[in-house]
Parts: sequence; C-alpha cells; structure tokens
Amino acid sequence: MGNVMKIPTGMTRQLRLMTYICVLGALALTGAHGQNGPAAMRVGLQTKQAVVRLQGTGPLRLTAAGVDPVSVAAAQTLVFTPTDTGVTVTDPDGHALLTAAGPVTVAPDTTPPVPAPPTTPATAPATDAAPAAAPATPAAPTYIRLLGPTRHYDGKPDRPYRGIITVQPAGGCLTVIDTVELEDYLQGVVSSEMGAGYPLEALKAQAVAARTYALRAREKNAAALYDLDDTPACQVYGGVLSEDPRTTQAVQETADKVLRYDGKLIDAVYSSTCGGYTESAKEAWGHDVPYLQSVADFTEEKTGVAPHPEDEAAWTTYFKTMKELNCLRPRYANPQAFRWVVLLKRKELEANLGTANGVGTVLSVTPVHRGASGRITALRIDGTTRSVTIEKELAIRRVLGNLRSSAFTLDAYCDDNNIPVVFALWGAGWGHGIGMCQVGAVGLAEQGWTYDKILAYYYKGVSVEAR
Repeated sequence: MGNVMKIPTGMTRQLRLMTYICVLGALALTGAHGQNGPAAMRVGLQTKQAVVRLQGTGPLRLTAAGVDPVSVAAAQTLVFTPTDTGVTVTDPDGHALLTAAGPVTVAPDTTPPVPAPPTTPATAPATDAAPAAAPATPAAPTYIRLLGPTRHYDGKPDRPYRGIITVQPAGGCLTVIDTVELEDYLQGVVSSEMGAGYPLEALKAQAVAARTYALRAREKNAAALYDLDDTPACQVYGGVLSEDPRTTQAVQETADKVLRYDGKLIDAVYSSTCGGYTESAKEAWGHDVPYLQSVADFTEEKTGVAPHPEDEAAWTTYFKTMKELNCLRPRYANPQAFRWVVLLKRKELEANLGTANGVGTVLSVTPVHRGASGRITALRIDGTTRSVTIEKELAIRRVLGNLRSSAFTLDAYCDDNNIPVVFALWGAGWGHGIGMCQVGAVGLAEQGWTYDKILAYYYKGVSVEAR
C-alpha cells in the first residue's frame, strides 16, 4: 500500500463542495443540450390558497431569500399564510418559524448528522481482524405531504409528493408547486391516467406519451410560474399515493423515450375513449397538425362496422350501435365511457344558455358541423326569440350539461304544442378524442401490439427516440 496524504478537515469540506458544484454544472449542461440529463418538472398543485399546510415524512429544511434556513423535525406541521409582503410559516400553535418576502422552499433535510465519538470497551478482547461492518440500511426517502384535500380526482387528503415544494405568494394568496424529477413525476402520472391492471404495452405507450407531453409543456411554459398542473386539463398527477409497481415498471422500461416529428417533440395529447374514431387537430383546433390526424379505432373486416358515416342518419346509427371496437374494453373500462345516453330537460338547457344568449324557449337543437370522429364543432340552437350557434367542442359539452364528449346524436320529446320537453342525447366516447385513445391502446395491446407500434398508430409519422 502506498503513502497516504492526509487532507485537513476544512479543505475536505471545500473539495466536496467544489465537486458537488461541478457535478451540478455538468448535469445542467447535459440537460440543456437535450441529452439524458435530469429534467425537473414544476407542477402546480394548488392556487389561490388562503392557507397551506405541509408535513414531512422525515426532517425538512425551509429556505427563502434573505433569511436563515430553518430545520424542522419529521411530522411537524407547517402552516403557511400570505402577508402583505410575502409569506409567514408557523407551527399549528401560531409560533413563527420563518417570514419571507418571496417564495419559501421546503425540501428534505439532507444535512448529515454529527457522528458520535467512537467508544471502545475497556476490556475489549484482542483480535487480529477487525469485525465485519453490518450492512447499512438504506434510509427511507422523505416525502412532503400536502395536508387537506387536493385537486386530484380520487379526493384523498394528505397526499405525499416527491421532490421539493415551493409555496409562492401572489396577489394575497398562495400557490403550491412541486418541483420533481421527470421520471419520478411520471410514476405519479401513468398510475393516475391509466389503471395499473392495464396491459403493460398500453402502460408503456402512456408513459412515453406522458413524458413527451410534459417536456413539451416545459418548453412552452418556461416563463410561467409552473410547467403544468395536476388535473386533467394537463395530466393527472397523484404523487406518491397513486404510484403502483406495474406503472412504475412501464416508466422504467421506457426511460427517457419520447415522441418526435421532424426532429421536434410533439404535442402528445390523448383522451380516455375516442368512441370509434379519433379527431384531427384541424377539426378540433382549427389548424392542421400533421401527426394529429383522425384514425379509425377498429378494423372494418373484423367488426363489420359500416363505412365512415357521411350524414346525420348514418351518424345516428353509429352512435346507437355497440360494435367491438378497440376502445370497448369492459374488462378494463366502463362501457358507459364508450356509448352513453343522457336525458337533458329543455329548461336545463335554457338555464345553461343563460340570459346572455337570449334564445327564449328552445325549439330545436341541430348539429351544424361534425369532425371526422363525429364530434360536433358547431351546434345551432333555435328559440322563440333568436337562434345561436355554439362553436368549439368543449363549449358545446358544457352548454349541454358537461357531456363526456360532443360526439352525439339527439332525439327531442315534445309536448302537445310541439315544444321540446326533454332531449335524449346518444353519445360516444369520453374526452376530446385527439391523439392516443387510452382505452383503444388497451385493445391494441391485447391484440399483441407493442408500445411503439401503438404510438405510431395514433400519432402519424412520429418516431420514438431518446430525449
């Protein structure tokens, strides 16, 4: 064994710090050049809050500009309230812990504990060999719980999250942001967007689509307070509480895989159930996107589905038919997401329209234009006072009582004066229908399709690449 040079303790700390900074810089440069470096996502968990409560499963450290850091013990509840100049953090009894003019960051406390001095028994027996060290038990990760109800669809309170939490004061209220590494973020997304019992290849397709969607959102929202939120408006994100081994496996087996078209990340939108045909971006958004075209979610020879409907009579037959299409999977998803019937009273429709539209008594409801999926993008409502045309798929769904989709036909049931009393809406699908059909991906996976083939079917002309 050669000579060993001892380095003073203070210098050792400096070298460690310099090494840490160099590693961070290298990782940042790697990520900036689009390679497989770390990618942090900023996820908005809550907005416009009068009070926020957090708690750590392990020790936490609070930091903010211009004030000394504060360490708190595991399970200590932290209460955040906005002030005229920023935010104050107290314990539940109101004792102040920290006051800052700007955002407060809450992170797991990784400060190493001071080691106890070694002790040697006075009667320790002499031995030629040092005793074998017991294997170290990995420390459990520290998660940060957002106490109380969150916006996640399952309604479970006190949800734990990976990463760090920032509480941002703005306009007299508080915004809660989870900054979490991309692959960790996806573990809480794939399990929320798809059932963990879905076929693995469908889960892997979801993982790649969700990863691509997140990175594209980060590009578009770089100057915003956060990249995306945790709701279906972006991607449903449930944090640690929603994670499942099978969906985590799907994330890990597709690590860093994304979808590109012409070398650029695509807008990898998706919806629950297309109902038989996906929709094109041109019909839904008003501008063409080459990889977001309408596709049939079935094979005509297998299902016996008639040719694409071209008139209202054909659409009526289509909406009232239950063929075995890819996204009809009763074993995995509720068939009422595939085909559904809603009864809407005329008076409910009039109330939804409101006085601003001023149609009076509704006399008829007529589809004006449909996209390739059958989703209505223009709907005329005739009344005793005037007629109005509702445009855009989401606006139509809302005015008719928050329908699952705008792909429907309708029957009117009238009184003796030929005034509608109630409308029966026969519909298909759940969601906007653009991009990948999530339950359709299940059907394709059951037929033996791999995740990359599934993605290429729904997103035309794309390639699966390392990010």
